[in-house]
Amino acid sequence: MKSKTSKKHPFAAIEHRVIDSPAYADLSFSARSLLVQITRQLTVPNNNGHLQATFAYMKLFGFSVNTLSRATNELITHGFIYKTKSGGFHQGAAQFTVTWLSVTNTQGIFMQGFKICAWRDWQQEQKKSRPPKVRAHSLKNGELTQATTSKSEAIPHPKSEHIELIPIYTHSAHRESARTTASIHRLPHVARGRMQPIRNYA
Repeated sequence: MKSKTSKKHPFAAIEHRVIDSPAYADLSFSARSLLVQITRQLTVPNNNGHLQATFAYMKLFGFSVNTLSRATNELITHGFIYKTKSGGFHQGAAQFTVTWLSVTNTQGIFMQGFKICAWRDWQQEQKKSRPPKVRAHSLKNGELTQATTSKSEAIPHPKSEHIELIPIYTHSAHRESARTTASIHRLPHVARGRMQPIRNYA
């Protein structure tokens, strides 16, 4: 009796240590999707180092030019892939290698600077705190107006000896002063000359 034969289908495998790493957790969803599509190209014998991420192929999976460029750079900076060949005019497509596997076929590719499992050396950059935004203008009654300076930031006018202080009289003080002057100097006039003017007074 013949035994049943099982047909094994190829699969794209990413090691658990890669998926469980802090570097992988920091990846965007686009970069994770791109890493799967790059890993999908691995065949036996090992063609690691000759993998591609061309737009003509990746656009079938929803990648735009900008998204593909950002995701590729993200995988490189996080240490998951390494560019082994720069693409360009008359040079063909750029080629990559995944860093958790070794490279056996180095023909036609550049391996200087390659580091195995470079994703383990990735460290998250500390984000710089931004100063609070201060509105230079404010919208009031539909018009854009200049923002006023707060009281704590108000700068007083500098003191100077050339500044002349001018006294300010109230209405009642001015009226009292005028009445006193009239009672002394204008008495002869008020009495129609019947009283002698007071010459000495305190």
